[in-house]
Formats: sequence, structure tokens, C-alpha cells
Amino acid sequence: MKKILVIFGTRPEAIKLAPVIYQLKKEKKIKTIVCSTGQHREMLKQVLDIFKLKIDHDLDLMKPNQDLYDITVHSTAKLKKVLKDLSPHLMLVQGDTTTAFVSALSAFYSKIKIGHVEAGLRSYNIYSPYPEEANRRFISVLTDLHFAPTQDARQNLLSEGIPDKKIFVTGNTVIDALLQVKKMLEVKSNIEKISKSIGKYLPANFFQKESILITMHRREKFGDEFRNVLMTLKKAAAGYPQYNFIYPVHLNPNVKQPVKEILEGTDNFLLLPPLDYMRFIFLMSKCRFIITDSGGVQEECYVFKKPVIVMRDVTERNEAVRAGYAFLTGSNAMKFKTAFSKIENALNKGENLFKTKNPFGDGRASRRIVDVIKKSLSI
Repeated sequence: MKKILVIFGTRPEAIKLAPVIYQLKKEKKIKTIVCSTGQHREMLKQVLDIFKLKIDHDLDLMKPNQDLYDITVHSTAKLKKVLKDLSPHLMLVQGDTTTAFVSALSAFYSKIKIGHVEAGLRSYNIYSPYPEEANRRFISVLTDLHFAPTQDARQNLLSEGIPDKKIFVTGNTVIDALLQVKKMLEVKSNIEKISKSIGKYLPANFFQKESILITMHRREKFGDEFRNVLMTLKKAAAGYPQYNFIYPVHLNPNVKQPVKEILEGTDNFLLLPPLDYMRFIFLMSKCRFIITDSGGVQEECYVFKKPVIVMRDVTERNEAVRAGYAFLTGSNAMKFKTAFSKIENALNKGENLFKTKNPFGDGRASRRIVDVIKKSLSI
């Protein structure tokens, strides 16, 4: 029996690893052990319930006001004991969080093989996104099995000297997860339940207008740049009163405080508390298009055919830009205005902005990953 330790700490990690865990647990010759760092316990619980996941080990790392130093120090100390007790044959990490990097580092110290889900993404700006761009580069140096979501990601790894035999293009597991959630949203009872739960945050007539969904929380923009972005969004709301702008606001004071100061009271701007995954995806499915600085949203929006303005200077998901449904504007107000107008005009004309197949996969990434793992471990 081969033991595989799957570790995550944030909601996006859990979402993207859930379909992999599901596939692994179907294998009779693999013992799958799920470990959570416990950083975002409430957010993780929502995902665990949706995908029916069970945590085997909780590192309980959640502390008030902790920073990257704290997460790094506490994670390595607790992972040392877990790895010693379990001695897995392989550790699976996902993406580019500090959790993923520290977990990979700990596995390296214990001479345990590492599989990296969503390997090879690059913006080639070490501080954007921060600290994710550095984390994923660090992980690549340590990884044995690189599960690249796209050919772009594969080429990035090859250019950095990673041997081709260690790279496997699988598609992105977020598509696997989201297609499953989409099916849930097609069930009438689920729609009614979500609509009722989200209704307490929305005015009764909210859906009489079309909505534009916003997610903005990148730490590299904190300060004056973020305030300028918020002013750009406020002007957009004033210029397009026919839309409701809906913004689930991150609890980080660096986000929450300026959002409250600048956007609160704007007639067609609705500020919500952070939403669980199902309610957020429900709003994504209902909106006209999306404005974001998130990485994952650039992948998820394809499933619902929602164009996206990416308010980042660089993106590690250039496939979305080339596909024609994502528009990279950074914080530049004029670029934003141009992109907004372009999307608006295209939608009004009934133009299809999703002319290519999904660049991030076909929903079978998790099966491919498990097949590679089985071969690697001689199962």
C-alpha cells in the first residue's frame, strides 16, 4: 500500500485538490491522507462539505494577525512531526501559496517525493503576484512530478531546465471541480437554497438589473494603488448606472477599510461580506462579466462564459488573454475604460468572446494526475 499525503491550507487549494483526492480514494492500492494547515478553517469547511472531504490531520496554524514569517515557521515545525509519523511515499501540493512552498520544503528535508499540481505558472515578476510568484518557482526546484495545466506552463518549466520526463500536461483541476459544482447549480432545490441564503445580502430588486461581479484583494496593490483602483471602479459604476456592481469584500483591513471609505454609499455598488464558494459561483453564473485581480477567476469564468477584466499588470494565465475573453489592464484607468467598453460592445452585439476551447482543460485533469502518480510509484 502506497501512502500519499495531500496538503492544503486555503480555500482555492482545497477546491483544486478535491477532485484529485476523490480520484485517489478510488484506488485500492493507495492510502490517501488529507492534511489541512487549519489557516482558513471556516472557508475550508464550506469546501469540505461541498466535495465531501474529510481531514485526517489538522495542523491548527490559524493565529490572529499572523504574517508570512509566522506561517513559515509554524508550518515547518508541525510538518516535521507529521512527515516523521506518516512517512508518505509522495506529498501532493497545489499552486503557489506559502503553505504549498513550506510543505514542499518540508518534504524535501525528509527526502519525500513531491508532486506539484498546477506547476509552471509564471508572471516573471517576482513581486506580482506576491508572494505567489516566488513560491511557485521555489516549489519547482524541489518537485519530482510537475503537473502542468497547459502547454505554456510546460514550456516555462522546460526553459528553467526541468527535465521533460518530469513534466505532465494534465489540464487544470479547477475545471474538474467547477464542472461538478455547475451540475449542483442545475438542481432546482440547490438553486432555491442558495438564492434564499444570498437573498439576505441583496435588495429585493437586485436581479432586475444585470450585475458585474468584482473580486479585488491582491496584497501587492495595498495602499495608494488600491485606492486608485477603487476610484476607477466608482467612476465605472457612475458611468454605467444600468448595472449593479457587486463586490464581496475581503476581511483584510488593507482591503476592507479603503473599500468602505471610497465605495460605501455608491447607489449601484453593493458591498458584501466574503461569500462561501457556492454562493460566489452562483453570482458568477448570474453576472454579465467580471472584474478581478484573482488568478483562479481567470480560469473559472470560462465555464460560465463570463468575460473578465484582469486588473493586474501581469498574469500567469496568458492563455485566457490569448483566447480573447480576458483583458489585462493593470491599474491603468484608461486601459480599464477601454476594456470595459470593448466587453460591453461585444456583449451588446451578441459577439462570442469564447471562440476557442477552454485553454485550462476538459475536466479530466485529476484522472490524468492519478494515472501519472500510479506509474511513478509502480502501482
